[in-house]
Amino acid sequence: MAQAIPGTIITVAGNGQYGFVADGGPATDTKIGTPWGVTADEAGNLYIADHSGERVRKVAPDGKISTIAGNGTGGYSGDGGKATAAKLSGPHGTVIDRSGNIYIADRKNDRIRMVAPGGTITTVVGEGPRGYSGDGGPASAATLNLPESVALDDAGNLYIADRGNHRVRKVAPDGTINTVAGTGTGGYSGDGGPAFAAQLNDPTGVTVGKDGNLYIADFFNHRVRKVTPDGTISTVAGNGTKGYSGDGVPALTTTLSNPCSVDMDGSGNLYIADRGNCRVRKVAPDGIITTIAGDGAAGAADDGAPAMNTHLHDPVAVAVAPSGDLYIGDVSNYRVYKVVGASAVVPPVPPIADLYGRYVLPVTAPRGQEFELGATIHNRGPAIASGEDITVVLTLADGLECAHHSNGRRLTRTFAGTDLAPHSASLDGVFRVRATDDAAPGVYESLLEIQYGGDLNLKDNTAVLPVTVVVPEPIDGEHALIVFQDNLPKAAPGQSARFHLRFLAPVGQPVNPGDLDQRLSAPTGFVFTGRPTYTYPNTAMGAITGELKHDIRDDGRTLIIRHNPHLNTTDTDNAPLLYAIDLQAEDDAVPGVVSDGSVSIGQRPPVQIRAEVTGTPVEVSISIVQTQLHKANVKRGQSEVYPVSFKLTNTGHHSTGAQDVVLTAPEGLWFSKNTTGMYRGEHDDEIELTAERSDGNRTLTVRGAAALNLKPGQWASIYPAMEVESNAPAGPVRVDLQIGNPPFATGHATVTIGS
Repeated sequence: MAQAIPGTIITVAGNGQYGFVADGGPATDTKIGTPWGVTADEAGNLYIADHSGERVRKVAPDGKISTIAGNGTGGYSGDGGKATAAKLSGPHGTVIDRSGNIYIADRKNDRIRMVAPGGTITTVVGEGPRGYSGDGGPASAATLNLPESVALDDAGNLYIADRGNHRVRKVAPDGTINTVAGTGTGGYSGDGGPAFAAQLNDPTGVTVGKDGNLYIADFFNHRVRKVTPDGTISTVAGNGTKGYSGDGVPALTTTLSNPCSVDMDGSGNLYIADRGNCRVRKVAPDGIITTIAGDGAAGAADDGAPAMNTHLHDPVAVAVAPSGDLYIGDVSNYRVYKVVGASAVVPPVPPIADLYGRYVLPVTAPRGQEFELGATIHNRGPAIASGEDITVVLTLADGLECAHHSNGRRLTRTFAGTDLAPHSASLDGVFRVRATDDAAPGVYESLLEIQYGGDLNLKDNTAVLPVTVVVPEPIDGEHALIVFQDNLPKAAPGQSARFHLRFLAPVGQPVNPGDLDQRLSAPTGFVFTGRPTYTYPNTAMGAITGELKHDIRDDGRTLIIRHNPHLNTTDTDNAPLLYAIDLQAEDDAVPGVVSDGSVSIGQRPPVQIRAEVTGTPVEVSISIVQTQLHKANVKRGQSEVYPVSFKLTNTGHHSTGAQDVVLTAPEGLWFSKNTTGMYRGEHDDEIELTAERSDGNRTLTVRGAAALNLKPGQWASIYPAMEVESNAPAGPVRVDLQIGNPPFATGHATVTIGS
């Protein structure tokens, strides 16, 4: 048979069907469950931790598969006897030492098991139940929390990714256990300092390189961290933003998505199972990152194809064999793949950067008023562009000038020391400009040039930017404004309400006082919260709204707004102008109307602000709807899935306030982390809420979630990470949700568990 070309991907275990087929046949013809761990030894044997199959399998050099640990029934038993008769529960990572002992991260048993060359199994770390204890003492008496990966160094130290404890533990050859990285609190901190004082966020993979450094797949930080032999931690891949970008660039500048496993070959290349990106990435010794397998589209790989040009679905485990072949555990394809000669593959030169300019200019600009003119330069290519090679030149039309300094009509901006990251990053080539005091009404055309050097492909690099200068009638300052409170906010203690300030001008007179400090004092018993906004509801372009620059001080009792409350100077600021500002009644606020709040606008006399504390809590109403139904079908043994998503909408007339949230899972499902994802629709951003698991991880509680303080009409989605038991009963089950303490809203989502 012809030898495979280096970089080619082939299947070495699994036929793509979930399940178990008796041992002894070709590994490529058998069913396997979810291969969460892979390891290769010097003799050419491949070891597979079949999480949902509750077994560890071995593929011999002749391709035949057998079981070396686990009887296929989830549980904990068998120490001192044959490993094939023992019970495992969700085995993950494996590693083999020089004596042939195989260590297994027995995840759901919260233990590390060892299978000796003779086939006897014992527990070497962890006594259960799940928890954190034992540092400084014997590893056999310690407690772990969902250990997912194991690694060995040349001195015989065993490293454990103790995921649920947000730590990496080390067991010395004498059996003593200690923490080498992580404080136990999920988060990101500590680079440059001692690893034991740094924060990790669900470490899922560990390996020790030939350089003696410990590498950690820091799953929810979207980074790979490194701990040197002296205990110093740093980041070697990922900038902390979840996503995909940056092949052919320094690994520190790129984005990863839930890196799950790491391994290093003898040449110092670091391999990363970039799970969320459906790729395996490779970081060379010089720090440059490339893709070695997967094209980013979820699917099954084409055997015999170049690995970087075909699909992966859920790559969660990587291991490099002494031969230089790379093994990949793909849990959603129910296969283990091999990339032939991965360590010798030289990645192709990445394409050059692809840049374009996005122009910024107003349609009209009143004389004397500042406006922005220029372009933002965006990189839509996969390679970094150096700011050293980019210059923006704006030649202003006669009659326009730079607003902040006088250096003639030719304005330049350079970007030395700045790199333009791939795919989405931008550089600011926008200038603050104004029409001179004697500029006549009319159209002024300025020339924009984006000059570049180096090997860059720059689109749209020259443009004429026309601006129509208008000369308004004489304007007055803030004294010409008519300002009054538009409504009386009412809130019960602990609840929020919104009030409006309305700005008018006499009979359509233009008013343009410039940026002013506006100081607001809250009425007694209230504090300012949220983000104040402005709206011009009646312009020719419809309603125009935005956020006000602001600063909340004095524990919420003072609000400073910096804004220009201009009216009737263009088509986009027709009166009225409305400020929307949130107040929250303090927990000990006395019921009644209070009238001692005020707003001072520049030199204008203060305006009174009134609010009412109601005697009983206002009625709060939230609707709960299950969304993302396409994710609600799961299979036994799946881990880190998001089968339920609840959309919460405030259907009442008052803000909901901070609330407790309790989710309850049925038999067969449990919550896999002490957080839950949340998406705030109006902010277009993702939030991670801290939570607490209980009742065997089947209850997840978020206490006093400030992010759930929804205003009327606002919505948010909550989606917790879950795990499906390998012996979960097939069919539909229900995940319940309740909001409030005592609860005032309840709902449920239906999940279908497949066999």
